[in-house]
Amino acid sequence: MRFEKLTNYLEQLREEKVPDCDLAVWVDHAPVYRHWTGCLKGNETYWLHSATKVLTMTVAMQLMEQGKLRLEDPVARYLPAFAHVTVQDGDRVRPAKTVMTVQHLMAMQGGLDYDFEAPAIQRLLRDSHGDADTVQMAQCYAVKPLHFDPGLGFRYSLCHDVLGAVMEVAAGKPLSRLAQEQVLDPLGIGDLTFHPTGDQRARLAPYYGLDENKNLVSLPQGLNAVCSMPRYESGGGGLMGSVDSYILLADALANDGVGKNGARILSRASIDALRTNRQTGPAAEDFKKVRHKVGYGYGLGVRTLIDPASSRSPVGEFGWDGAAGAWVMMDEDHHIAAFYAQHVLDYARTYYEFHPAIRDLIYEGLEM
Repeated sequence: MRFEKLTNYLEQLREEKVPDCDLAVWVDHAPVYRHWTGCLKGNETYWLHSATKVLTMTVAMQLMEQGKLRLEDPVARYLPAFAHVTVQDGDRVRPAKTVMTVQHLMAMQGGLDYDFEAPAIQRLLRDSHGDADTVQMAQCYAVKPLHFDPGLGFRYSLCHDVLGAVMEVAAGKPLSRLAQEQVLDPLGIGDLTFHPTGDQRARLAPYYGLDENKNLVSLPQGLNAVCSMPRYESGGGGLMGSVDSYILLADALANDGVGKNGARILSRASIDALRTNRQTGPAAEDFKKVRHKVGYGYGLGVRTLIDPASSRSPVGEFGWDGAAGAWVMMDEDHHIAAFYAQHVLDYARTYYEFHPAIRDLIYEGLEM
């Protein structure tokens, strides 16, 4: 293994407005590479934003294995507010022509958006004095008209937050407890959480963004809107965690659902279901507009490689990323897991340039 080029690339990111970053690569349950840059010590925590979705989907697939949830289940079975959703169709609002299902939520085909300023949401926040829970918030997401009939498009949205609420109702437990009991405790993961402790907050890596002139600026450490309410557990973006902890989850998903300690969290069939592309027709065209996912389709909550010419990784390599730059990759063919963390919010180059380069340099370093 020769990782000099990968290390040089990570170090050079400091010149590309990424002051600090951290990368772990494991193969067959064993660490083969670890490097952090800048002022980091290697034990930092990060707001993981949408990298949360991989954990949420892992728990969702467990519930399916247990018979508590099915892809074809109507969302309204668990959240009654979704029984009569509407669609914005040009200048008019009409009833949806299709029934929103659990699979639509998982595959980002629900027609929702990320509009936290919608009147129903703001009304709930006022009435609850900012203390609404996961199910209450999700029910509010049903009020605003959808952007398309469920199943007939792809739009990145609050679908996985709604899914988290569905899971809570289906299992009768909060999402955080489900994750703890079914994934984190079995794998021995102690530093991934929806409710950070004082120590975890104290270890939070410096947090940055770009101003209107694309200059790097420091941001408040607590800046994660979906974590501002103590009882709202965002299945789409609510996790804080460390590289050392997240890589344990990625390692299990890259090894047929079995962790380093021998604990099984998912069947291989469930992992294959996750990484099967679900985007066809208009949904596939919508997903192509996500330009930083060249060569990929989208399965149940994860990107999945479908074009072998676009990457050094194999077809079926899967994972996701987050708004501040976190990125996870799992390769079942070679049992490779990688997790990368940075803390620069909404930096577009991260997704179409940095992540693909890191991916390919990992394979080059592994001499594959």
